[in-house]
Amino acid sequence: MPTQGSCGALWRCNECIGRLHSSTSPISVCDVDDTDKTAAGKVLAMLEAVAGIADDGASGSGFTVAELAQEIGRDKSIASRQLRPLVELGLVERSEDGRHRLGWRLFTLAARAGDQRLLLLAPPVMHRLSTVTGERVHLSVLRGGEVLTILSESSRQMIQAVGWVGRSAPIHCTASGRALLFDHSDDDVRRLFDGGPPPGASGPRTPRSAKELLQRLHEARARGFALADGEFDAELVAAGAPVRDFRGRIVAALNVSAPAYRLRDRLPAVGQQVAAAASHLSRITSAPAP
Repeated sequence: MPTQGSCGALWRCNECIGRLHSSTSPISVCDVDDTDKTAAGKVLAMLEAVAGIADDGASGSGFTVAELAQEIGRDKSIASRQLRPLVELGLVERSEDGRHRLGWRLFTLAARAGDQRLLLLAPPVMHRLSTVTGERVHLSVLRGGEVLTILSESSRQMIQAVGWVGRSAPIHCTASGRALLFDHSDDDVRRLFDGGPPPGASGPRTPRSAKELLQRLHEARARGFALADGEFDAELVAAGAPVRDFRGRIVAALNVSAPAYRLRDRLPAVGQQVAAAASHLSRITSAPAP
């Protein structure tokens, strides 16, 4: 049976997720002091202080050492000394006019950690979704203009959609592809049809123009999940929804697919279940470890 949150819901509610957040206390800015705290603790505390200034509304141009010293309640020389190695490591960037901001290397590390957490946390969510829907579940990402399946959870059905791990599919005629396009602009979508419809699909309802794809994409955004019926294959239907990282960016898509004769009548309901699972996966991937 699917695992429930403490609230009794199939997918954990915001209150449950809040408890996950509160279960891990962040390091205090006071830990920056030269006491018996570990070097790693000091680095983390300084980075949290830097992030705290940004959260409080610092301008996009960054902040000075004096502003940081005031934020952490320490002497300017101490703040400068503790900030210097972070700049050298690329975790904090320093502009020519002496202003600082979080560095791109930090965001790169965070993105890699997010990818690893996604691969770790997705399988249980996919298993629950497969149990609830009775169908095969895929986790896919956008790679080179196509949809690449990286994980798959099979169902107990005798007849089911083919496992696609390691295989690619067109982005314009699949539910997972449409979910991955949620944040793309209309111009981005139109460029997919430069030179004619993209190759790789033979379904009778495959979008044949950018206008047709945009209409379906706009409808999918409004409902929170994408549906595909007879687009990639005449006898295949699917529902997909985007998975987001801690910055709100789409990093993957959850997708349920099955033969049309078995899933078509309940496709909208399954779409809602997929959207709930994708939202849950987005939250736990972004939340601190319990």
